[in-house]
Amino acid sequence: MTDARESADHVSVHLTDCGHQDAGAVFGVLEAVFPEAGPPRGETGPGSPGSGPMIWCMSVDTRTRTGGDAAQPQETPLSGAVTADLFGAADPVRQVKEELERAFAVEHKGHVSGEHEMELRLRLGARTAS
Repeated sequence: MTDARESADHVSVHLTDCGHQDAGAVFGVLEAVFPEAGPPRGETGPGSPGSGPMIWCMSVDTRTRTGGDAAQPQETPLSGAVTADLFGAADPVRQVKEELERAFAVEHKGHVSGEHEMELRLRLGARTAS
């Protein structure tokens, strides 16, 4: 039974359209706010090994959310736009989205809601000084 409760608090974060450095910047923000995040990993898309798009994945445990402001840098640089897909229960997905919105310029690209889970697609970019 513990597994069901644990999985309800976890959000799977998948990043595409970015390189290792940008994935590291996004995951660094998440690790600072959710210290029990699982280790990031990279996977290649269809095709021969080493070819195709890279997908960067991390599992975030939202029960470990910290106070954010002290842990997060004021501005997190990205070299380009990053697509982030969040998968999980609605409230944990919302928590992860809020933290990404604090660190990056975020464009909502859509969502799919299910009975117990939701999928949210975001486009992350560097904040511009105004």
